Amino acid sequence: MGTSNSSHRDPNAWVSAAYEMFEEGGVSAVRVDPLAKRLGITRGSFYWHFKNRAALLRALLDRWVEGETEGVIETNEQGGGTASDRLRRLLRTCASEDGRLEMSVREWAAGDADARETVRRVDETRIAYMAELSREAGTPKRDAKARARIAYVAWLGLYTGIAPTTADQRITDMDQLHRMMLSP
Repeated sequence: MGTSNSSHRDPNAWVSAAYEMFEEGGVSAVRVDPLAKRLGITRGSFYWHFKNRAALLRALLDRWVEGETEGVIETNEQGGGTASDRLRRLLRTCASEDGRLEMSVREWAAGDADARETVRRVDETRIAYMAELSREAGTPKRDAKARARIAYVAWLGLYTGIAPTTADQRITDMDQLHRMMLSP
C-alpha cells in the first residue's frame, strides 16, 4: 500500500497536501492522483477518508477559513492592546501576505457555489470584526461598518496587481488606512 507512514493515511495529511497544491496552482491543481503521488500512497487511501474530490475541497475551504480568518482573529486578539492597536496589527498582518492564496480562493468562488458561499461568510466575519474594532476605538456606530467595508475592499484591492506594491508599501498603505478608518 505504499509507504508505511501512517500520518499519510490521516485525512489531515490529505488536506494539508491539497492545501499546498492549491497554493501552488489553484483549485484545478487539487487532484486525487497527484495528491496520492505527493503523499507516496495509493489513491485508495483517499477514498477511505473522503467520499469524493468535492469532500476534499470542502475540507480545504474549512482549512482556509480556520487559518485565514478564525486563526488570524484569534491571534490578533491574543496580541492584546487597545482596539486601535488590534486594528492596526490586523491590517498589517493582512498586508504582509502577497495575496495569491486569497485571490485563488476568490477565483475558485467565481465558479463554485460552495466556495462562493464560504467566501461570502468569511467576508461578513472579517468586516464585522473590523467594524467591531473600529467602534471600540471610537468610530461612531453608524460609520464603523461602512468604513470597515471600504477598508476591506481596499485591502483586497492591494492584491489585484492593478497598482503593484512592495510588502513595505502595503504596510504603509495599511497604516494610512488605519488612520482613515479611525479619523473623526
